[in-house]
Amino acid sequence: MGESPGRRSSSRRHHTVPRFYLKRFANADERIMRVPLCGEQAPRLCGVKDVAVHNDFYSYPDGSGQLDDSVEIALSKLEGDAARVFRMVVEEECWPLPGPERKTMARWTAAQYLRVPARRQAANEMFDDLTKITLAVGGKQELRKRLEAESGGPVSDEEVERKWAEKTDFSSYTVKAPVLHHLASMAGGISAASDVLMQRGWVLYRFKRKALITSDHPVSLVRDPRTPHWLGAGLATAEAVVIPLDRRVALMMSTPGIPDRTKSPSAALAWDFNQRSAYGARSAVFHHPDDTPLVGVELPSKRTREMRASHNPEDFIRPEPPPGA
Repeated sequence: MGESPGRRSSSRRHHTVPRFYLKRFANADERIMRVPLCGEQAPRLCGVKDVAVHNDFYSYPDGSGQLDDSVEIALSKLEGDAARVFRMVVEEECWPLPGPERKTMARWTAAQYLRVPARRQAANEMFDDLTKITLAVGGKQELRKRLEAESGGPVSDEEVERKWAEKTDFSSYTVKAPVLHHLASMAGGISAASDVLMQRGWVLYRFKRKALITSDHPVSLVRDPRTPHWLGAGLATAEAVVIPLDRRVALMMSTPGIPDRTKSPSAALAWDFNQRSAYGARSAVFHHPDDTPLVGVELPSKRTREMRASHNPEDFIRPEPPPGA
């Protein structure tokens, strides 16, 4: 996603959902209705510039310790290209898209799927679990080696015992992966993910009366009912990928191999898309201030975890190596 490293963007406030996209669900004053998930605050009218914002979310420290914004700069370039394609689809009613513009839409959708906070949280949860499991399996012997490497000399039994008690109190701390892990995964995954989306048949729906919502995680996956319950859904394995492009337009990336086309919308389909957007949200959904699209839509509770492991790190604790090891 390269720009030259070390460049700083003009703002530390990074949108994890682009402003140009959110404006499509806002009024002329760029105000949008933010509806928190169940248990959160009341709905309120917000400026587009103030929603889905995280400070320095795409920045990472370079070799000199300065924040590098090359990822944010590359995303901004992709957003500029995508905004033009959105105008072609929504305002100019250009469909199917020509090849280059279709590829831009695929890349933007792939990037949007990979860039959101949920992806980073999932990576952090996996990193936390694996770090703690490695410590538990290694036992005090491996902990001693690590402490001696850090201190540059021998450590006492008392220090090992103290550190072991501290580090195996797993619920008292979390270990986060370096930010660069998520950014590298995102940058490396966009091309492969967009290739998968390019192979799908795209279906466009234009709604005249019913309004659509979006969320802080706007790309939704339609799970294939034939998929085993224990297997997750991804861009390649989902039955379809859905993203609202505008308060009146939705795109469904469906079965591979079929031609791109438009289909007639319905009230039931609008509700289905809105319910999927709500279920995909992590903190809030958004809609145009003049619309009432949440009638009959269930808002879930705020999600606290992205992953569920079948075992806890405590299950792997081995303070001492087994006999003969």
